[in-house]
Amino acid sequence: MKKNFLAYGLVPALALGTYGTVGAQPLAAANVMSEQGGTGQVAAAAEPVTQESLQTLHKELEQQLYQAQELQKRLNAQLGSLEKRMTKVEKKTNEPRVDIHGYGRFRWDKQHFTDFKGTNRKSVWLNLFVNHRINERWSFHSEHEFENSLSTNHGAYEPDGGFEKPGGKKYSRPVLQLYADGRVGDVNVKLGRYYLQSPYKFTFDEKIDGWQASYGIPTRWGRKANFTLNSGNTYSKVFYGDTENKLDIWAEGGSGNVRVLSLIGEIPVAKNTNINTHYGRITRRNDNLRRKTFSLGFDTKLNRDLKFWAALAKSDSNSLNKSHVLQLQYKEARADIPGSFDIYVKKYLQRGHTGMTNWFNDDIVDPTHGDYIEELKQQNPDAPDNKPWQYRAGEFNGIRIGADFVPVRNTKLLVNYTFGKQGLFDAGQGKLTGKRNHYSFFRTQWEVYF
Repeated sequence: MKKNFLAYGLVPALALGTYGTVGAQPLAAANVMSEQGGTGQVAAAAEPVTQESLQTLHKELEQQLYQAQELQKRLNAQLGSLEKRMTKVEKKTNEPRVDIHGYGRFRWDKQHFTDFKGTNRKSVWLNLFVNHRINERWSFHSEHEFENSLSTNHGAYEPDGGFEKPGGKKYSRPVLQLYADGRVGDVNVKLGRYYLQSPYKFTFDEKIDGWQASYGIPTRWGRKANFTLNSGNTYSKVFYGDTENKLDIWAEGGSGNVRVLSLIGEIPVAKNTNINTHYGRITRRNDNLRRKTFSLGFDTKLNRDLKFWAALAKSDSNSLNKSHVLQLQYKEARADIPGSFDIYVKKYLQRGHTGMTNWFNDDIVDPTHGDYIEELKQQNPDAPDNKPWQYRAGEFNGIRIGADFVPVRNTKLLVNYTFGKQGLFDAGQGKLTGKRNHYSFFRTQWEVYF
């Protein structure tokens, strides 16, 4: 009895004590406790549990765990590689290496001058954009613009008889933009021929052949403060009627031999408010005649649907050197949201020498400038020498009222009416004559995006 008592008491105690000290599995202890036939005898065939056997079992389990971890790593690597390949396929689908899109415009313009017959032009425009993604950081872009007059069936840039002949133009824009853009470190870079627009298109709105560098600084408002430097060659009429223009003060045509330097700052100063600045310097290479222009403005959201902006501009010219603009807009017409619309009113005083390129922005027409001059001559044969020189204008002071509407997705209908006074200008004296004639401009335009 004492031997049986020892067998049934000491062996289980040893097994349980060993399990607790070296971490043996409960299954090993159970094997030691296995019985045969209910006789209480320990199975003779059971292997004895020792410190060495438990350590061996522990090492085998560690090896199996290591192999499982290695297998998991290989599976994770394969899944990561598959995910990268799927991302590349999705990017090629959603961001193709070559992308072509654009928009068409069907336009009707009508202009009226005091005692002077204005133009009435119907035209169709097509702008095509081609984007080529070179790699993850660089892309190549081009824009091609074509126009055809539905009134005369002549293209905008068709010579139709030669230089300065009816229907002909002095310049061509089949390749409006052609440039590469990318990143160098944290700086966005643009190289080639591209459109440069100052804030609100107030003092500069023209293409240049040159380069651009832009850098953004994060702000507490969640929008970056952007500073953009531009330099290159451009086309400008700004020296027309400038008293310091000694080459030909009467020449209403512009020059393409002009160098431009432009610095633009767009700075968020509140949640819904931005301050915009533009410093520009333009130099004619022929005689090194130089003009500097500065503008300062801001835009803000008064509430969810109402936006207001205002700007002032001044140049270092001796005349026509101050301008301002105010605009209030309700809602916003977005081509991707059918039924969206906006209504706006703009008040501005714009003078010729506060710009750096064209004589007037916003499609305001001086009868002696722009694409309409030949048509104006044809429509006013009784003007002295068949030339409307008495209608030279150096400023416009007026109001524009407009509305935009998106009837269906990727289309937009624009209607605006501009009216006010054009201050007549004596180019030889470089100043206004004091006479102001009425001027109005009406535009209806249908845009289709594709």
